[in-house]
Amino acid sequence: MKRYLKNIEDYEIKNNRYTFRCSSGNLIIHIMNCETVHVEYSFIDIEVDELSKEASSLISEYSTEDKSVFTQLKDMRDSYEITCNNLLIQVDKKTAMISIYKNNVLLHGGAIGDDDTVVPSYQLRVLNEGNSTAVGKFNFKLDDDDEFYGMGDKGGLLNKAHRALKFFNKDSMGYDAEIHDPLYKSIPFFIKLNRSFGSLCGIFIDCPAVDSMNFGVESPLYYNIKTFGGPFSYYFFAGDDYSEVVSNYLNVTGRPAFPPLFSFGFLGSSMNYVEEDDAKERIEKYFRQTEENNIPCEGMYLSSGYLKQPDGKRYAFIWNKKKFSDPKKFVSDLRNRGYRLAMNIKPGILTTHPWYEELSRKGYFIEDKNHRPYTEFYWGGEASFINFANEDAFKWWKNQLKEQLLDNNCDGIWNDNNEFEIEDIEVDMYKIKSVLPMMMCRASYEAFEERDKDNGENTRAWIMSRSGASGIQRYARTWSGDNCSDWKTLKFNQYQSIGFGLSGIPFYGHDLGGFYGKVPSEELLVRSCESAVLQPRFVIHSWRADGNPTEAWTYKNQLPAIRNLVNEHYRFMPYIYTAAYDAVVNAKQMDRSLYLEFLDDANLSGSETDSMFGDNILKALVVEESVRQRSVYLPKGCNWYYGIDNSYHEGGTSLNIDAELGKFNYFVKEGSVVPMVSKVKKLKTAIYEKVELHLYRTHGRDEKTSKYFEDDGKTKLCENKYNLYTFTVTDKRVIISKDRDGIKGKNRVFSLIDNNGIVIKSFDPDSLDENDTITIDL
Repeated sequence: MKRYLKNIEDYEIKNNRYTFRCSSGNLIIHIMNCETVHVEYSFIDIEVDELSKEASSLISEYSTEDKSVFTQLKDMRDSYEITCNNLLIQVDKKTAMISIYKNNVLLHGGAIGDDDTVVPSYQLRVLNEGNSTAVGKFNFKLDDDDEFYGMGDKGGLLNKAHRALKFFNKDSMGYDAEIHDPLYKSIPFFIKLNRSFGSLCGIFIDCPAVDSMNFGVESPLYYNIKTFGGPFSYYFFAGDDYSEVVSNYLNVTGRPAFPPLFSFGFLGSSMNYVEEDDAKERIEKYFRQTEENNIPCEGMYLSSGYLKQPDGKRYAFIWNKKKFSDPKKFVSDLRNRGYRLAMNIKPGILTTHPWYEELSRKGYFIEDKNHRPYTEFYWGGEASFINFANEDAFKWWKNQLKEQLLDNNCDGIWNDNNEFEIEDIEVDMYKIKSVLPMMMCRASYEAFEERDKDNGENTRAWIMSRSGASGIQRYARTWSGDNCSDWKTLKFNQYQSIGFGLSGIPFYGHDLGGFYGKVPSEELLVRSCESAVLQPRFVIHSWRADGNPTEAWTYKNQLPAIRNLVNEHYRFMPYIYTAAYDAVVNAKQMDRSLYLEFLDDANLSGSETDSMFGDNILKALVVEESVRQRSVYLPKGCNWYYGIDNSYHEGGTSLNIDAELGKFNYFVKEGSVVPMVSKVKKLKTAIYEKVELHLYRTHGRDEKTSKYFEDDGKTKLCENKYNLYTFTVTDKRVIISKDRDGIKGKNRVFSLIDNNGIVIKSFDPDSLDENDTITIDL
């Protein structure tokens, strides 16, 4: 049985919700604001199950309607027209086809082909056979130059045009970062851009069971999206630039959670540290070596070996007491030395787990169609997954996190192997499996909140997740999973960095040097570390069969270079941390595509591995072997300073630079103020004693602005215990304004430093109250 909507009979308007009635169902267009529209299809004889509805509501639970928005409907001869400011939505009376325009430019929808092409006439067709779950297929008009961005950690180039992509979260160890699909995270949100037409929009499918997206592989005339079950709906987003489109998406699915400051520093990690009986000694040795080698370190992502029992199985929440006889003392001792641990935990409970039968009796597992615990092959054997949609199971998991991890003074929770690879479509939870990683992370988030409530605190949680879908950003940070130790991976991981941000996930990272495969060469390891100087995660993470993981000191002759790169990461920390704040509050991406940032520059293609980090810095990385010199293209629209020698260069030109191993090359926009610190070895607070405000003078008359954010590194933003500064730069002066005065320090100095290294002015930032300004003539 195939269903679609046609021949609209009448309509109903309630506030800004327009319901168009057809004989087979309804088309509902809900205008949330003048840049966000929700489109929903319902059918008389197809019922969407409650589980899918609840999951969809969870994904988009932050969606709200702006009731002050004025909309108007016109009944035309062949269509209805809804206007909202400069947005126009046309609904064809015959086919229920939607076309959305902004300033008379078609952004979304429209007729596919013409009268002589055999193509789908209806934008949604739903097929339902008997009692099986209905399958929906959206078809939307595709133009020759359409480009598509986002969708999670998809491999390959940034633009996913001419790609057919699966949306099935998968354990993808050793993946090819150029061609493999699917990977760990599937985000059913994308940005559609067409530079020829000047069109830009975003589409978010709020069905929890999106199966695939096909961007021109099936047909050059349309792209399509396949869903398994409903709701049969999507959000449309407009915006003046791609960042506004992402911001509107995050207004629906939730703003990113702000991780604590220390999680942006250098951290260790390897399965090899925790697998053997001498795990405690290996971990202590690692931290001792960081100290001996004078490398700043905040702690470790502790792999699951602490749960590995004598039979070789990993049993969730059961510490191996032979390795760690007193977990709380072990963790506390490290914490007292300044090291924090994020504990690896997995949602699959092996059938041999001592608690398995009890959990089964209580109904805490995902069940098959016969209401028995559903099992899948998992790491270590057959396992059942905790059903996080079951309220009692959710509470049980949360309590175990508190009792076994947080009460033992662990600082972070690392949700791993949480793809929930349910393959049996007859399992009820199959339809919402994409939401389960987010629900798992929500349990982690609530565990931290409840601990804080007991302690009278309101701090930010350190949560990591390997898998996720839309909404994961409001609870956890992530990384690109078990990548390979090769040059191709280093290159394509840079596209993934940008892709995460375009998917609403700003806090990303990569296993530097590669997790899987051969030990990286000296050159590959150092180049990987160069790439992390300006990234929100700096972690060398690997697993090696011989028990020797990749470490900063794997190659003694490259230790000075890697130490310097870690120190560079810490030197830039005020800038990195400000970019993180901007990602949370303003939905700005940390890593940004040069192509999307400088759309008017025809010299950019989108294949660049160089990128902007934050508002002001261009990273010029080396991602190919044996390169010691390279050309860097500086985009039009501004002029640039070379960060190494502060030389000045015009935008729209190329520059040949030395790219010696261990050097981090970067360029700064003119008119920028970049905050930096020196000699910081531990990220205890972002209220630094001495901050260097590096000024990159402007040669034009236009004002340039930069921001600087600082706080104690842990308190939630809602407490308003932070400072925010704006630097306004002209060719004649710098105006420093304190926009927020929420926290004070002691004996602090800010120094404005010219690009030739001369201190222009030093001042005490705590002498400024909110809205105070300092004017410094140049």
